[in-house]
Amino acid sequence: MTRVYRRSLPYSVCIVISLDGVVTPGLGQGAYFMSLPWVKDAVRRLIGFTPYPGTLNVRLDADAVDVWRRIQEGRAIVLAPPPPETCGARLFAAIVGADVESAIIVPDVTRYGEDLLELIAAVHLRSRLDLRDHDRVTLRLRSTPA
Repeated sequence: MTRVYRRSLPYSVCIVISLDGVVTPGLGQGAYFMSLPWVKDAVRRLIGFTPYPGTLNVRLDADAVDVWRRIQEGRAIVLAPPPPETCGARLFAAIVGADVESAIIVPDVTRYGEDLLELIAAVHLRSRLDLRDHDRVTLRLRSTPA
């Protein structure tokens, strides 16, 4: 189930969007990409954590896919590759579990459909959250309206 919450703050509005899905196995390509020195450095600089060399793959519930499409139309943190690299990515800050800071990473080139998200964090998310394939997870994204 996808939920949208609006919380009024003294001078702004914060929107928290929840995306629900299930943990699914990946192709192993996230580990390679996340271990590239320029990627690690850029994520640390842009998001504030050094990423674990791998991703947690989450297949979104059907009702969350349309919400995810709209989120992608908004602001993203751009991970621009240095020359001669050609594949960058976009990042969307998220929280998984009760309090684990993470980011959804959307590579410029991917073999996944729009219903499958790759999540990065400073820790091995499967271990930290005791997750196995087919476990349900909720990702929370914060944004402010334009």
